[in-house]
Amino acid sequence: MSDNLMEKVSAFGERLKIGGAEVGRKMSAGMSSMSFKVKELLQGPNQADKLVEDATAETLDDPDWAMNLDICDMINHEKVSSVELIRGIKKRIVMKSARVQYLALMLLETCAKNCEKAFSEVAAERVLDEMVKLIDDPQTVVNNRNKALMLIEAWGESTNELRYLPVYEETYKVLLFVSL
Repeated sequence: MSDNLMEKVSAFGERLKIGGAEVGRKMSAGMSSMSFKVKELLQGPNQADKLVEDATAETLDDPDWAMNLDICDMINHEKVSSVELIRGIKKRIVMKSARVQYLALMLLETCAKNCEKAFSEVAAERVLDEMVKLIDDPQTVVNNRNKALMLIEAWGESTNELRYLPVYEETYKVLLFVSL
């Protein structure tokens, strides 16, 4: 009887040890993600954020094509980080202002079409995830939802680079379902 009890205690201890290690890994991952966000908040805006804010300003009636193409030139000549710029655009896409969202989508499209580096960052910085959230949000203006859908569809048809991503596959299936 005591051997049976010892086996149960030992098995329970082993489950606790495995569970504790898993909790530790999850906590470390969560803290790492959180520390990145805190660092981002404390650092304030960088050059890329400033460029994105200017190109997607609430006061603009239409996209400033000259500014958008200047930003592309800066990316292509490595005067600004494509990673930071795409992160800045991503931040603007999730804002509540319909105008800012639209201008951010237009800047994203311009950068993706004109900057190979920026296009590869779209997948790496999980911009598609934010675009899907924008599409799914019932508060999103129809024009912005359609623009996001058209971008995702066009990118998927133009390159194999995004097709391997699960978020693209899921989004593309939703597009097909919605259009039926």
